[in-house]
Amino acid sequence: MRLIKNLDRDKFVAFNKTHSYGSFLQTPEWGQFKSMGEWDYELVGLGDGDELVGVCMLLRRKLPLVPKYMYYASRGFVCDYKNHDLVKAFTKELVAYVKANKGMVLKIDPLVKYQERDSEGDLVEGGEDNKDLVEFLKSLGYRHKGITLDFDGVQPRFVYKLNLDRSPDELLKKFHHKTRYNIKVAQKKGVEIIEGTREDLEDFVRIMEVTGERDGFITRPLSYFQNMYDILYPQGLFKLYLAKYNVKKALEISVKNLTDEEKKNKPDNNRIEKLTKEIDELKGLVADHPKGILVSGTIMILNGETACYLYGASDNLYRNVMPNYLIQWEMIRQSCEMGCKIYDFRGISGDRSPDHHLYGLYRFKKGFTGEFVEYIGEFDYVIDPFFFFIYEWGLPRFKKLLRKLKG
Repeated sequence: MRLIKNLDRDKFVAFNKTHSYGSFLQTPEWGQFKSMGEWDYELVGLGDGDELVGVCMLLRRKLPLVPKYMYYASRGFVCDYKNHDLVKAFTKELVAYVKANKGMVLKIDPLVKYQERDSEGDLVEGGEDNKDLVEFLKSLGYRHKGITLDFDGVQPRFVYKLNLDRSPDELLKKFHHKTRYNIKVAQKKGVEIIEGTREDLEDFVRIMEVTGERDGFITRPLSYFQNMYDILYPQGLFKLYLAKYNVKKALEISVKNLTDEEKKNKPDNNRIEKLTKEIDELKGLVADHPKGILVSGTIMILNGETACYLYGASDNLYRNVMPNYLIQWEMIRQSCEMGCKIYDFRGISGDRSPDHHLYGLYRFKKGFTGEFVEYIGEFDYVIDPFFFFIYEWGLPRFKKLLRKLKG
């Protein structure tokens, strides 16, 4: 077997798009997007005679102050991991390539399950088990980063996925009753889902900043999402969804509900009072926001038959109209229409205890009754131990010291 450098883009795309271990994080477009920052990238493949048996979009980033590089195959490489001879050959070729190009480490986090789990996160008896692959990769020289539970790695080790193996209506029936109820609440409250444009990214980022401040994470700048849009959207890989609170429609619905209640033989006075108050509030919102109010947004990335929910943002206001449930339902419905077989909700915590700070995220995604997926995690093939030690141990402490000095 031999390493194919500068692999033809079309051949790479066709392989990654149709392979069971393929990912949007292994697309040339993602490499191009990352190269607008600190990374550059290259498409390589593994050939067995005339047959292409594996591909890898390698990201490369230079270390500060030294002529060494970190190489990262995000969710890769893409090949048949059950074929240990193939994995061994690909590793040998990639390590030689990285070593020859001043690499200090090759990092991988394959899209391979560790142990099969059900929708509740419990182990499936007799299900898929790839513990042997972890040991095999270690025998090749990789260092396993461990069985972590939270978002400790570059990519989440636990994700939630929905198998789109039936019609949207049949999928909806499988959702948890509370999830179905909240979808209906959003529809009855006048929430509408629209597909956004590049110009709408500014509003999306504004809401993302609100989300980051509320949930305690650092957000990306507008230019980050604009670059992502500019590269992925023309290839049909990027979709922006926005949830708009149509207050005019909500007012019409409330007025109709009040009229219907007043016509009843025995009207509910408490409901009439509630609706009257609601109508007064909505009239004020219509006057201030005649075009509606943007309340949440999401970004979805496509690769082959998989749709991936990559980013989500929601305002602190009007969360009671349940826009996040309806926007997910619309993305799932459209994924079905586009012929996708998997809807990937992305990261959740492996700690399912109700008092865990990320339990609410898990509970929200679990309401769509998908599959709790655990991956095998991150592996480092260390080529230069000295510089790797500086990168892993020294650099974080140096950055921390700089922050203290600046503060």
